[in-house]
Amino acid sequence: MSLRLIALDCPACGSAMAGAPQDMLYFCPHCGSGATLGKDGLETVESTALLAAPGRHPTTWRPAWLITADVVVDQRIRADGRQTEGSRGARTFVVPAFDLPLADLVELSRALAEGAATAAEVPHEAIRGGTLSLADALTLVRHVVVGDEVRKPDMLASVQVEVTETGHRLAAIPFEELPDGRLRCAVTGVTIRPQ
Repeated sequence: MSLRLIALDCPACGSAMAGAPQDMLYFCPHCGSGATLGKDGLETVESTALLAAPGRHPTTWRPAWLITADVVVDQRIRADGRQTEGSRGARTFVVPAFDLPLADLVELSRALAEGAATAAEVPHEAIRGGTLSLADALTLVRHVVVGDEVRKPDMLASVQVEVTETGHRLAAIPFEELPDGRLRCAVTGVTIRPQ
């Protein structure tokens, strides 16, 4: 077994970045650039931040994937055997990339996908805890799309969903810290309990 140490220096500006042992996503506190931990070290990823809704005052930021994708919903069969119309089109998803219970992860992802969040410059402060890979984020996107179809009132029996990623960026999500340890998303108002 060989051990290889990787310097956590920003690939864009060279500043030192900090992270926990399980982190694989990083934001530079100096220039705001995003990076992922790859086989050959840190790799630059385009980054952005979501703006808080008016009247909300974020106190902390957490990492996410902002994914654009072409989504095709096809072969949508109801419980009575009739086929219903599917859909196709471009969609944008924001998938939290830090440790959350699955129910909170899905609820926040769905709320962020439904809302029209505005992008801004990444804040120059610590944004840590990025533990969700892009591949896992795409799996959650498929879960959200299928869940949206299941929740429609027409008694769905089966459906085929195809999600083709067309782009991705790292995104910083603003949160308000609550006294009981929960976080309220400053974009959507959804309250979560990070692990």
